[in-house]
Amino acid sequence: MRREFSAKVKAEAHLRAKGCCELCRSGVKLMVGDIHYDHRIPDGLGGEPVLQNCQLLCRSHHDHKTRSADVPAIAKSKRIRRREQGIKPRSQFACSRQSPWRKKVNGEVVRR
Repeated sequence: MRREFSAKVKAEAHLRAKGCCELCRSGVKLMVGDIHYDHRIPDGLGGEPVLQNCQLLCRSHHDHKTRSADVPAIAKSKRIRRREQGIKPRSQFACSRQSPWRKKVNGEVVRR
């Protein structure tokens, strides 16, 4: 279950950033619909909803960080956790290995 930042944490992060994206160099104030409160350490990786883990980002930086850093890191963490639990990924070719038949390069079907 995702843990969101409290209103108090959001207000403190907004004051700390002075209403500007913490990754932009321009220092332009963010408009109401463009403000995103982001977990520095993603919630999916155990990041707490506290002020030290909160950053104020514009929409473009938030989208880029989520797609390029957070989602791949969470997916890798899940793969490692499953591997440690002994859960193997389902093979893409599992059904063809169970079949007693195979297809040659020329298209001929033969018994294995």
